[in-house]
Amino acid sequence: MNIQYLVTSLEGGGGAFSLPRILRTIEQSGSHVHLSACEPRDGLGGLRLRDEGFAFTLLADRKRNKFFYLRTFIKQVRRERPDVIWTSLSVAGLVGQITGRLCGLPVVSWMNNANAKPYTRLFSRFTDLWIADSPSVQRYLRENLGIPAQKIMVWPLYCATTPQPLPHYWQGNSPLHLGSLGRLNEQKNYAALIRAIGRFFENAPQWRGSLRVSLAGDGPLHASLQDLIDQLGLNGTITLIGHQNDPDAFLLTLDAYIQPSLYEGMCLAAHEAMAIGLPVIATPVGELAHSIIRGETGFVIGQPVEESIAAILEEIFTYPSRLEHYGRAGRALVRTKFSTENFHAAGLSVLERIRSLLTHS
Repeated sequence: MNIQYLVTSLEGGGGAFSLPRILRTIEQSGSHVHLSACEPRDGLGGLRLRDEGFAFTLLADRKRNKFFYLRTFIKQVRRERPDVIWTSLSVAGLVGQITGRLCGLPVVSWMNNANAKPYTRLFSRFTDLWIADSPSVQRYLRENLGIPAQKIMVWPLYCATTPQPLPHYWQGNSPLHLGSLGRLNEQKNYAALIRAIGRFFENAPQWRGSLRVSLAGDGPLHASLQDLIDQLGLNGTITLIGHQNDPDAFLLTLDAYIQPSLYEGMCLAAHEAMAIGLPVIATPVGELAHSIIRGETGFVIGQPVEESIAAILEEIFTYPSRLEHYGRAGRALVRTKFSTENFHAAGLSVLERIRSLLTHS
């Protein structure tokens, strides 16, 4: 089976960094895959791919319009004559869907979060098989986009391979280091987190010198988030530390991880944190709603978000031992549920389904 695999960009992040494992599973199944990206953006995902031994093609060396990507991809598909087009993320999805329709090829599309673009909804019927990155996204596809259940499969993007556990747990006798990994965009809801830290200090000024927060990542909201930190006088507490080339090394510096996202699919970063053994504080969105169980595997952020985070921080400072309890329970859960064996088994099931599509097309 010859697969043309198209992604929107090679931007660093969970989606791009999971690509090598996906591509390796495809190749191990006996299929050939040619990876293309519409544009590089920061290119960090491309660096990861090269390090892992994977080549790729860029449709453009900078951001261009969708018609440019479409025209270039159609030429490539007609030249290489694949059996199937496989897309990841919304722009690539649109380009792949239209190309598949024009070239008479089946299209397989990833859905990575519960927030579809308008054009994703419009062209959703152009995809022959949807791959949800988690059961929560599977439900979103079925209930919000109206995709029939028989046209959806689940392949959880996360695979718990992190070998090194957290070396120690915070006991309350040093500053608490709280952190998060993610793009500085609206989805991650970091402005609410910053305001919550300010509210926490208003409620509990005695702990102002006992907390530091590191937000790892880059994105369009960097300047506005820094302005908010400045306005609230939180420079000594919250730091925007930029992109991290070694996410695991960053996570191992933390005492707790926080993910206040508005929406998610799998949310790789939070699950990586759990696999290390970090206690996680998160909104119940996407797969996090099932991984973070209140009172068992983590702290659930309620509504309103700012008040809830402030209350959770007060609980942590009052009962430090809960961090170790939740951290160890969360690690056990994800390393069982998202094992390497489960990851490969799900991928092979998807590939078998794609082969059956080709047989009956």
